[in-house]
Amino acid sequence: MKVDIEDVSSCKKIIKIEIPTEDVNAEFEKSYKEIRTTIPVRGFRKGKAPRSVLKARFGEYVKKDVIDNLVEPAFKEAVEDAELHILRPPDAEQDMNPPIDKLSVVENEPLSFEITVNVKPEIILPDLEQLEIEKGDVNVTEEDVNNHIESLREERADFIPVEDRPLQKGDYATLSIKGTSDDDVLMNQNEQVFEVGDNMPIPELADHLAGMESGDEKEFSITFPEAAAVDEAEASAEEEASAEEEASAEEEASAEEEASTEEEASAEDTSEGSLSERLAGKEVSFEVTLHKITEKHLPPLDDDFAKDLNAENIEQLTATVWNQLVEYRRWQKEEIQKSELLNQLLEKSQFEIPEFMVEEHIKAMVSYTGSEGDDIDEEELAEYRSTALTVIKRMWILEEIVQREEISVEDEEVEAEVATLARARDRDPQKYMKLMEDAKRLEGIKDNILQRKIFNLLIEKASAKRTLIV
Repeated sequence: MKVDIEDVSSCKKIIKIEIPTEDVNAEFEKSYKEIRTTIPVRGFRKGKAPRSVLKARFGEYVKKDVIDNLVEPAFKEAVEDAELHILRPPDAEQDMNPPIDKLSVVENEPLSFEITVNVKPEIILPDLEQLEIEKGDVNVTEEDVNNHIESLREERADFIPVEDRPLQKGDYATLSIKGTSDDDVLMNQNEQVFEVGDNMPIPELADHLAGMESGDEKEFSITFPEAAAVDEAEASAEEEASAEEEASAEEEASAEEEASTEEEASAEDTSEGSLSERLAGKEVSFEVTLHKITEKHLPPLDDDFAKDLNAENIEQLTATVWNQLVEYRRWQKEEIQKSELLNQLLEKSQFEIPEFMVEEHIKAMVSYTGSEGDDIDEEELAEYRSTALTVIKRMWILEEIVQREEISVEDEEVEAEVATLARARDRDPQKYMKLMEDAKRLEGIKDNILQRKIFNLLIEKASAKRTLIV
């Protein structure tokens, strides 16, 4: 068989196949022989009808049979010999030249045809040692541990009603506030809790609220600076907030889980930015009612506090918090390493992706969001396209690493992973294994192990970033 492969692009090929005359004739002979021995022909004993009679009656059927028996095996052989990774089966009408229903076969002549196929392109990866990431272990300081323990105290703070003194900065006040300017209502909040001080949506209120007692009502006016001054003040506040975040990295990273009671108690104006804009340059009249004053009391930092957190004493709690922060920061650093490695691989690995795959991914994403294709504008379509290209490219890069580095996951590793998951949930490992198997979750677990192995290898092989010493 003669095969010639024409490169249309790195991911599209035209396979030109010519099946030799002897193979064509052999297939004709085989087909006619099968008809002669299986189909009775009037006027002739079974198996004795001459070739000419069979050809006249069954010639077109035989030609179709010959094509069916020759084309597909020849195509498969050509693909295997050329080691092509076909991305989807070719369409016999659209991708074949001539189309299968137009293909003609004649005895004593070769059979020639072409099939256009979409193939996975050659994935050329960079040298993995050229990838660079931050290496070395994480650092958790005594200050980090103390800040975290302090946040645990904040979470367990008690708010005690205050009845024997007036409101002062640092208290938590339940307020109803209405702010108007020229009959325009700029702020209207009913029985919201605020920490009295600079963290209020309108910090200027704090000085006017100080000295009020529960049940008091008060009216006053505040003239706010122009927008430029407001923006400058907000920028300064943002810089201070940024400095605080840098000083307490662990609090920033786990904000959702470790949000302080102080933040929960403070009512947040959902349109704070627009509120500042609305107030800028105006004289605003406020009507305020103080419903309740509460004072935040943190639990004492003693062994009883530690026991509430399942530690024997403060020393053990401190050690536990240190271990937790180390583990969290190691996980955090590993996630950053994975992201950096993947971004470098995406940037350094250049190859073409077939358009049909991009379109299929876009359709899947659009369908997942519940949108209609006609509702998507050009900007959204461009975002979908960029995401699709990244997803496909990432998939092929990781597949190439698995193949090149011969990474695999054994059944024993899956069983060990399931057993770990079972113990974490206080479940019997064997029963949990059966549950995962019945739920068809084992492939997902296997893929998670494979992903972990891939990135562990990448992290091991990558070079450490060079640090500039000044």
